[in-house]
Amino acid sequence: MKNSASLLILLLTVIGNRQDVTAFVSSTTSRGGGGFTSTSLHAEDAPTKSFYSPSTSFEIVPPTEIDASNTPPNLQTILTSLKELKSGSDLRGTFASHANSGGTIANVSHLIKRIKAEGNGVALTPFASHCFGVAFARWLLQHEGDNSISNSQLNKHGNNALTICIGRDPRLHGERLADAFARGAESVDGVTKPVRVLYTGVTTTPSMYEFCRSGKCDAAIIITASHLPEDKNGIKFFSSKGGLDKKDIDDLIVLAQEEATQWYNTGIMPPSSGNAGVLCSERVNFLPYYKETLKQAIGREVDPNPNPAKPLSNLNIVVNPGNGSGSFFSDLLRELGANVAGSLHLTPDGTFPDTFGVPNPEKKEMVDETIRACMACNADIGVMFDTDADRSGFVLPRSIDSSGVCSSYEPLNKNRLIALLSVIFSTSTPGATVVTDSTTSEGLNTFLEKKLGLKHFRYLRGYANVINKAKELQGSEMAIETSGHCALRENGWIDDGTYTAVKMIALLANSKGKGSLLDLISELEELPFDEEIRVKATDGSLETTTDVFESVTKSLKEKCSVVEEWTLDEDNLEGVRVRLSSGGFFMVRQSLHDPVISFQVESVSEEYARSVAMSPLLELFSEHASVLDLSAFEK
Repeated sequence: MKNSASLLILLLTVIGNRQDVTAFVSSTTSRGGGGFTSTSLHAEDAPTKSFYSPSTSFEIVPPTEIDASNTPPNLQTILTSLKELKSGSDLRGTFASHANSGGTIANVSHLIKRIKAEGNGVALTPFASHCFGVAFARWLLQHEGDNSISNSQLNKHGNNALTICIGRDPRLHGERLADAFARGAESVDGVTKPVRVLYTGVTTTPSMYEFCRSGKCDAAIIITASHLPEDKNGIKFFSSKGGLDKKDIDDLIVLAQEEATQWYNTGIMPPSSGNAGVLCSERVNFLPYYKETLKQAIGREVDPNPNPAKPLSNLNIVVNPGNGSGSFFSDLLRELGANVAGSLHLTPDGTFPDTFGVPNPEKKEMVDETIRACMACNADIGVMFDTDADRSGFVLPRSIDSSGVCSSYEPLNKNRLIALLSVIFSTSTPGATVVTDSTTSEGLNTFLEKKLGLKHFRYLRGYANVINKAKELQGSEMAIETSGHCALRENGWIDDGTYTAVKMIALLANSKGKGSLLDLISELEELPFDEEIRVKATDGSLETTTDVFESVTKSLKEKCSVVEEWTLDEDNLEGVRVRLSSGGFFMVRQSLHDPVISFQVESVSEEYARSVAMSPLLELFSEHASVLDLSAFEK
C-alpha cells in the first residue's frame, strides 16, 4: 500500500503539472486500515490548504465555477481573456508576444496570467488575434446577404471571394497582430467563397470604413489602441454599414473561443510570421484613395471657390499628427494650396519619440506644443489628431489684427469644439439635433438651444452610444463627445477626426478676413473651473466599483433634497448629474470599461467647487475608503 500511495501522489503531481488540469474533486490517502479512503471535497468544506500525506504535502485549490463545465484551467484562462478583451464595440488589451512558431497553448495561458499579475490587465496576444481573424471571417460568411453588413453581394473581389482589408496604426507590434489575424481569416474554408485578406499597412480608423463602403473590400479591421499607451493595442471591425456593435462583438468572442478550444485540443500553436511581415493574399495601398475623398470634400465645402484647384491657397495651417496615422493630412492640405511649412511630427513612428508621447489632442503637452508652432509661423489654425485620426482638436488665434497677424492662441476642444461645429449646422440645417455625451456643460446646452436654435440631446458617454442614439433620432446631424469623437450624418455616421478637420478648415476658408473663428462662439458661457477626478477601486474589480457607485449615487440623490445649492437633473441618463445654484454642475458616473468612478465638476470658482461639491462627495466616497484610492481628491 505504501507503494500505491506513492504512486497516487506521483500521479497527482503529474496531473498538477499538465496544462489541462482542472480544479476537480481530489482523493486523499488514509494511513490506517491498509488501504485508501476516498473523500469528496465540496466548495463549502474545501478552503485552500496544505494536504498532508506521509511523504509529501501539496495544496488543494478550492473548486470554482470552472468545474461546472469541466474546462481545464489553462484553457479557461484563454477563453476568459478573449472575453475580457471586449471594450464596448472594440477589442483592447496589452500587447503580449509569444513564440511565432512552436510552443504550446499552455505558454499562452501562462503569459496571460503574468500580464494580469503584473497589473497590466488583459493580454492581447498574436494567438488571440488569430482566433478573432477566424471568428470575423466565419461571422461574415454566416451573415452573407444580411443587410446589416453589406449593401451588396460579398462576391465582387476576384475569385468569388470574401475580402477583408487590414490596416493598423504605427505601433510596432501592430504588424505582428495583423499577420496573425490575416492567417486566421484566410484559414477559414468558405467552401464556394474563399477568404482573401488585403493588407494596407499604416492608415486611419475612419479610412477603413471608407474602404468598405466604396467597395474596395467587403469588411475591414484596424489594429489600434488610439490614444492609449504604446504597449496597448486593439482591433476595430467594420462592414459597409459601419462599425460592428456590442452584440456583434459578443458573437465574435464566442466564435473566437471555439477556435481557441480547437487549438487547445491539438496542443500546438498556429504559426505566424513574427517580425517578418504579414502573410496575406495581397499588399495594397488604399490610403491615397481616402485622401482623395477628403480633398473632394474640402472642394465642396469651400464656397465661393475662386481657385478650384487650390481652394486653401490663402491659409497657413499647422498640422500636428504626433507621429500617428494622420500624418498624410499635411500633404493633402499642401496639395490644395495651404502653407503647411510649420507642421510637425509628420512621420508615423510607433515609438512616439517626441515630447508628449502617444498623440492625444486633449493632452496639454500636445496642445501647448501646437500653440508654440502656430505662434512661430503666424498660423491661421493648428490641427491635432490622435494616433488613429478618428479624433481631432484645434488651436485658434483669439485676436487677428488688420494686417493679419494672429495672437493669443487658444485650444478649441471639448464644449468649444461642439459649439463651433454646431454653428455650421445652425446655418446649413436649422433646428437640427446635436447628440452629445453626458458630460457637456450647462453653458453649451444654453448656447445650442437658445442662441443657435438647435436641439441638444445628452446621452451616455462612449462614442458608439452617442452615434447610435443620433442614428435613432429624426433630424440629428451630428454625434459628438467632449473627447473629440465626432460623427456626421453627411459622412455616414463614422467618427472621423480628419473629416472634422475638413469641416473646420472649410469654415475657416469661408470666413477668412472676418475675424477669429472664436468670435462665432463668443456667447458660449464658459466657467473658469472645470475638473475631472477619477476614483479607482483598489482591487481592480468591476464588481467592487459597481457596489460603491450604487451606494454613493443613492446617498447623493437623497442629499439633493436637503442641500440648497443642489438640484438633481432629472433628465440625465448616465450616473447622477446635479446642477449648482451659482451655475455649473457636477456629476458622478461609472466608467464603461474600467474599475473607475468619475467625478466631474464645473463651477464659478475652485473654492466654490471644493466647498459645495468636492468636499461633500469626498465624504460619501470616504465611507468606502477601504476599497478606493482617493488620492486624486488630494491633488
